[in-house]
Amino acid sequence: MRTSIFGKYRRAAGFFRLFLGVIVALTLALGGIALNPQPAQAIGITADPVPPINVLECQPFTIQFTANGTVCVPPPDPFFWFWPALPAWVTLDANTGLLTGCPDPGSAAGSPYGFFIGVSEFSPPACGPFTNAMLVIINVAPNVPACDMVIDPVFYPVSWEGQPFTMTMTVTGGVGPFEWSAAGLPAGVSVTDPVNGIISGTPGAGTCGTYNVTATVTDTGVCASCCPSVNRDFVFIVDCWANYPVIIYYTTACDFTVEIGSGLTQGYTDVLVDGTHEATLGGGQSESFTSVPCQSHLVMVDQTIQGADPKTRFAIIGSNTKTVTDTDNYAYFDYAQEMYIQTSSEPSGIAQPPGTGFYALGNNFSSTTPGTVETNIQQGTKYVFREWKLPDGSTRPTRDLFFAVNQGGTVTAAYDTFCLLTLKSEYPPINESSWERQGSTATWNLSLHAVPVEGGFWRFLGVTQTPVNASGSQLITGPATVEIMWRPNYLPAIIAILIVLLVIAGLVVLVFRLRAKVPAPPETKPKPKAKSKTRSKAK
Repeated sequence: MRTSIFGKYRRAAGFFRLFLGVIVALTLALGGIALNPQPAQAIGITADPVPPINVLECQPFTIQFTANGTVCVPPPDPFFWFWPALPAWVTLDANTGLLTGCPDPGSAAGSPYGFFIGVSEFSPPACGPFTNAMLVIINVAPNVPACDMVIDPVFYPVSWEGQPFTMTMTVTGGVGPFEWSAAGLPAGVSVTDPVNGIISGTPGAGTCGTYNVTATVTDTGVCASCCPSVNRDFVFIVDCWANYPVIIYYTTACDFTVEIGSGLTQGYTDVLVDGTHEATLGGGQSESFTSVPCQSHLVMVDQTIQGADPKTRFAIIGSNTKTVTDTDNYAYFDYAQEMYIQTSSEPSGIAQPPGTGFYALGNNFSSTTPGTVETNIQQGTKYVFREWKLPDGSTRPTRDLFFAVNQGGTVTAAYDTFCLLTLKSEYPPINESSWERQGSTATWNLSLHAVPVEGGFWRFLGVTQTPVNASGSQLITGPATVEIMWRPNYLPAIIAILIVLLVIAGLVVLVFRLRAKVPAPPETKPKPKAKSKTRSKAK
């Protein structure tokens, strides 16, 4: 019996050791995870700017999403996702978190647009995955872009084979910035500055001839689906010495003169003869050169010259090149002063009037701006056009602006801010609103002076309520709501109750008086007793 008990104890001890081993193994495994010194902080997401955002149709926008929080070491490698589907005019870079968009025309009808942008990070064990998301709301307001771009005429500048050449293309209208391209240029010449529309280069050997070039400008300040690119054809000429008979060359010397007109009031222009810098001249200056032997030369000056003020420059009038010969030995170049006009709005950013660019002094500037901007109307704010502010300090009251440029600067479309003032009451139901100019004092005066109370015994008794703040005024600093307060008037009920009590009291008194006047019934006298006729026999 003892042997059997001892065997049972040995089997129980074996099971206990096996169970203890399993517990120790699980503890070590879990402890290796729990004691991992790497930080395990949930990943976060931030946005710049922070949604919700207000945008206009045909105006590009961006939101930069960023993952934050140290999830584990090495640093996290997040990717960005969206849910549900994005609008067709919105894209998200899953690697960088950059969301870009450009609302199509008519997309304001579906506003607001809501979706989630999230960030996830898959890390080694015990570090993830971690996920976070942010609700994005985009409010789109209607906007009709001014698709009025016109490429300015080109004066068919002549280039020379093997000689440096430059010219600038300009555009009127649009929003900007712009992107230029050109097709059909000769070898060696290209659009070297697509932002400023500069064509430059050196026509290669054998390019002498006439080229039909198509210049294209795209307004990158608006969506591609809103304003199409604009084209303009012009003739590009590459001249060469082979076009001239040998008889025009002489062995004798001849002189030619280069003069700069007085229109260049600031700065200097470089004078290149056959591609070699020969002089630097200012406005009203000239210089003569001697050609030995007497032959034709290509004279070139700068296309544009920057003035002392960044908003002032001087642009060549006509062509910036001239071929001089022994019979036409005078090269005259003049410049027109151009002013940079920038458009803006006040408050800043609510509108972007078209027309930004350089304008020749005395030329006309034109632009237009919306009469009412309702970008923030859902928040109870709208903007109403007040006036244009011109660089010279004058103002214009009409939305369509037209004036002769006399100085550079900023043309500002000034708007008055209007805020929604709402009068509210639950009973009686009142929900009236009006737009009031910010900074003004708004007044209100209710025509409703008294109304019955809502239902019940007191309404039956004629109890009414009157507004406590039936009239008043408020300084408008932003959208505001005025709650109309009501005071009950119990006087009619009290009078009615008193009248009822008086009537009841009068009835009670009347009843008592009537009872006092009723006569009492007559008293009945008892009949006298009859005398006895029986006499005593004794008598």
